[in-house]
Amino acid sequence: AKFTAEYLDNAPAELIPFPQEISWNKEWMEIQSLYSDGVLPAALAEEWASIVLSFNLQENREEGLAIVFRDNETMAPEAYRLTVSRRRIEVQSATDAGRFYALQTLRQLIRKGDGRCRIPLCEIRDWPAYAVRGYMLDVGRNFQSMASLKKQLDIMGRYKLNTFHWHLTDRPAWRIESKRYPQLTSAANHRPTRDPGLFYSYDDIRELIEYARKKHIAIIPEIDMPGHSDAFVKAMGVRMESEEGMKILENILHEFFSEIPKPDCPVIHLGSDEVRIDNPEEFISRMVGACEANGRQVVIWNPGLGAGDNVIRQTWQSKHLAQGDFQEIDSWNNYVNNGEPMTQVQRLFFKPIGYPSGNEIIGGILCFWPDVNLGNESDAFSQNPVYPSLLTYAWATWTADVLKAPEAYYMVLPPQGSPAFKYFAVFEKMLAHHKNEFFAGEPFPYFRQTDKSWKLIGPFKKNRNGRFLKETKSVYIYRGRKLVWQEATGNTLVINDRFRLGGYYPEAKPGETVYALSYIYSDKNRIAKAWIGFETPMRSNRTYTGIPKLGSWDPSGGAIWINDEPLPPLGWENPGWKPSKKEGWGSAQDQEIPWRKEELYWTRQPAEVPLKKGWNKVLARIPCSSSYQNWMFTFVPIDMEGLRFSTNPAEYATYDH
Repeated sequence: AKFTAEYLDNAPAELIPFPQEISWNKEWMEIQSLYSDGVLPAALAEEWASIVLSFNLQENREEGLAIVFRDNETMAPEAYRLTVSRRRIEVQSATDAGRFYALQTLRQLIRKGDGRCRIPLCEIRDWPAYAVRGYMLDVGRNFQSMASLKKQLDIMGRYKLNTFHWHLTDRPAWRIESKRYPQLTSAANHRPTRDPGLFYSYDDIRELIEYARKKHIAIIPEIDMPGHSDAFVKAMGVRMESEEGMKILENILHEFFSEIPKPDCPVIHLGSDEVRIDNPEEFISRMVGACEANGRQVVIWNPGLGAGDNVIRQTWQSKHLAQGDFQEIDSWNNYVNNGEPMTQVQRLFFKPIGYPSGNEIIGGILCFWPDVNLGNESDAFSQNPVYPSLLTYAWATWTADVLKAPEAYYMVLPPQGSPAFKYFAVFEKMLAHHKNEFFAGEPFPYFRQTDKSWKLIGPFKKNRNGRFLKETKSVYIYRGRKLVWQEATGNTLVINDRFRLGGYYPEAKPGETVYALSYIYSDKNRIAKAWIGFETPMRSNRTYTGIPKLGSWDPSGGAIWINDEPLPPLGWENPGWKPSKKEGWGSAQDQEIPWRKEELYWTRQPAEVPLKKGWNKVLARIPCSSSYQNWMFTFVPIDMEGLRFSTNPAEYATYDH
């Protein structure tokens, strides 16, 4: 890593993303009034006003602290220098983008408390590690209102993300106005359950582009072709790769470019993944040609249809990757909809942008595919760790301080006490600060993990009742094998990830069971609220073990004991419900059932866990019943005040039960 855990931990401000170079003065200055010494462009003036307003500061030229903006043409386009002294705040940059990013850092530097505001004296020299720092949202499957999109752009701008990849068409619906082919946006040609007839007019698109521009965010629209095109086929009566289909697409592209000029949309995404056609070379050549004839840079998915090196690739999986002299955007292994909320953060944090591709990496785009039908648009954000992911990805693409890390860390936290463990512990402390300071009332399903210690043992073949672990032997002889406890850390313990990306037991198989053990000290008798789960389904795909039966925690037989007494399961509203498929992609019928709150541990009501004053033993049985199971165990106390975890049985044994 570029920094040390101690360096980050000693920083007086929790900055996300963290700047490349900082000199701290080790002094704080109280501020009551700020004013801008000069006339700012409208967008910067709005941003400056929002900072002053959010901290209830006055704008007073007589008594206030001045912020001065100076041009420095020697600096890179998005770089800035921010100096906070007792005389003034000074920003140097070559562009408004750099000035905008300096203001975002300033926003995070100011501390408000006890009715006053303070700021640390410092000098910051900062620039992004990557040119493309993005977020992709699929609105083809589930429509998002303009208000929702603008809210996400606001958050992107606050964290220096500069690219919004807008996936506008997919199987269920076509969301772009078409004057020549209005049937494309007709409700009759959209999936009835997927916001039929809702689309974005050209005025909407221009409005959002202008709104994003104020945040220094470029929008890349995606018209997915020739796959994922059910709505197109239904509306037009032809497949995209047919001669007639290609002519229609060329007309659509020409109309789009006529309505959205190159300065507003210099880059266009054409999809091209997950499809096989008889004429791939002809198709991609004609579509790329139509875009380039209008002066647009083309991006396609990788793997996807083949194209020339002039086309940028966006990587979405590590297999079957094209290699060449083209530029590449990394989106592998970052899908928010696949991420378990706790482990998603460490995966984004420890995976270097571009790894393991050998192509020229120009940045990364965090992808969000809420494939399953949504009950309402806000469910996309309550059912997925969008905001924790956005902040972590902003760090990964701007600061890019993790230069190399074992792939095992994507699913399993580093060993306690290791430099990587300490480094992540500081990052999640910063993340918690932003959750509390800037996301109050917003869905932010992440809690500190590095203070949760466990021991795991297994795998055992039979689904035993767990009582044999009451003695907590250090070694077990099982079927001729010696099993020993291994240390584990976190709110979620991944035994074996569905995609075989790792876990504590990557060789474990269905029909086997692992046990988790920890001890929790409580400073008083209490009923602790906790999120508890035994499988985290991927919200893009309704294929998992389902909802437990009444009286059960887990369809596969998982259970949990507190001080050797079974913890009563939750009362399920749809007990025993199972998807119609056990493997592969969810059935068409299941995909239209919105996720119920009880299906996700972070959206349902937390469990009530009785804890006595002193030490409490927590034992969990974690079985696997399906090769497609996302095999894991989650235990997250909502409030850790007065609680602490330990794996030392001696402390528990000496306590009088």
